[in-house]
Amino acid sequence: MTDEGGNQVKVQVEIGNSLVSVTAYKAVVGRSILYLLETNLPENEEHYRDLTARVYGGDSTTRISQEIILGIGGARFLKAMEYEPVVYHMNEGHSAFLTLELLHEQLLAGKKLSKAVEEVRRKSVFTTHTPVAAGHDRFSRDLINFSLSGFVGSLGISLDEFMGFGRVKPDDRDETFCMTVLALKMSRAANAVSELNGKVSRQMWTQLFPGRKAEHIPIGHVTNGIHSLTWLSNEANELYRKRLGLQWQAKLVRAKDWAAAVPKIQDADLWALRFALRRKLVEFVRERMRRQQLRYGNSSDWVEKSLSADALTIGFSRRFATYKRAPLLFTDIERATRLFGDPKRPIQLIFSGKAHPRDDAGKAFIQQIERLTRDPRFTGKVVFVEDYDMGVARQLVSGCDLWLNNPRRPLEASGTSGQKVILNGGLNCSVMDGWWREAYNEKNGFSIGEDKDLNLPPDQQDSLDAANLYEVVERKVIPLFYDRDAAGVPLKWIKMIKESIRTIAPIYNTTRMVNEYINKYYMEK
Repeated sequence: MTDEGGNQVKVQVEIGNSLVSVTAYKAVVGRSILYLLETNLPENEEHYRDLTARVYGGDSTTRISQEIILGIGGARFLKAMEYEPVVYHMNEGHSAFLTLELLHEQLLAGKKLSKAVEEVRRKSVFTTHTPVAAGHDRFSRDLINFSLSGFVGSLGISLDEFMGFGRVKPDDRDETFCMTVLALKMSRAANAVSELNGKVSRQMWTQLFPGRKAEHIPIGHVTNGIHSLTWLSNEANELYRKRLGLQWQAKLVRAKDWAAAVPKIQDADLWALRFALRRKLVEFVRERMRRQQLRYGNSSDWVEKSLSADALTIGFSRRFATYKRAPLLFTDIERATRLFGDPKRPIQLIFSGKAHPRDDAGKAFIQQIERLTRDPRFTGKVVFVEDYDMGVARQLVSGCDLWLNNPRRPLEASGTSGQKVILNGGLNCSVMDGWWREAYNEKNGFSIGEDKDLNLPPDQQDSLDAANLYEVVERKVIPLFYDRDAAGVPLKWIKMIKESIRTIAPIYNTTRMVNEYINKYYMEK
């Protein structure tokens, strides 16, 4: 990143005994500007140059160094670029050190510590969404002292006072420094990313607000949404243009307009769209599979017999975290064999995704799925698409008839992948977690189990959810998809698609989400 004079814009942060230079690349994303921080600079010591090369990996020392770069370095870079943000919005605790950089600025301006903290809180808001305590970054006192001793000294406070910003109990010397605690303490408002996630977050952080009941903990929620047009297929766009007019996109976020518009879409047209998108997906996956087989030196002759443009196509495409339970449909292998072996009502399941580099259990799930694809009972009906990226995701969310989501409730903070299928005519089949428990109305998709917190041990919950998944697929999904009229159109399935579009598309999008953030969190009350 260069300034108007062509000079590279750099800032420096102190990590341990070293000064690390930070610059950035500028990316224009629509009408927004994204700065990607970079430490791969010749003046930096070798072990600091790759801090910004990857998100995951490394130990706690690497992690805290990255978060110093992101929080302190990020705030300094914005200042060097002469930005004066009205609000600093932190997503999770990774960037929370920026609040201490803002505190440093206030102290340098001559404010007392208490007044400086008030000013930082006035400018800061925070989104939390990790529902597992172990998922929140924590650093030991020794690591904080090593990495930030110079910065702590510049604040004019002791190390113990500094540690207090990141502790639930400030004076507990045995408690580590938690980035989420720092962000919650230094923000004027906080939110989770779905209604249920808000409940979970409030329960998780009750100790930080002694004397308050969980329901009164100041953590609200803004349910995540997607940028609908990014995930809209060209074929679906043409259908809406044809039936709803050239300006149909202006109606995208208005529920009343969608209620009036959806009946104008002909059932036959919507079913033709689904066939076209499913066939396109099948061709795409076959080509990817051919390349996969060639890469491994295997024959690809069998690929042409894989998948069918006429079969009920289920998609599961996301990060392979263990709580998302990718292989849940294969818990009872004999029952799964019967499901995938029915020649009169064929189904097929397309998997794609990646695991965290250090998540061995998630990688084991991918290996399990890969073995299933080679099992004669499922070959050609269960496939795994490698090298998951946004291009693969676009094909899957447009071509799949049913989007499967079976996390272990309440660990799905929100989820958004299922929102991406809506305008393409796909339906959701999901555990009542995250955004789906808010969107589901019994007519716009399928529920796996009930909207209840059973508080069962994980193995019992998995068994119950698997049984509920088989039940809904066998008794609701498959019969509805294959119940056809004389013209071969599944009228009840199409009716559910229309209800899905009408009730979900105008709500679960970024326009609604951003408006909620502005009105509920960015605007000072």
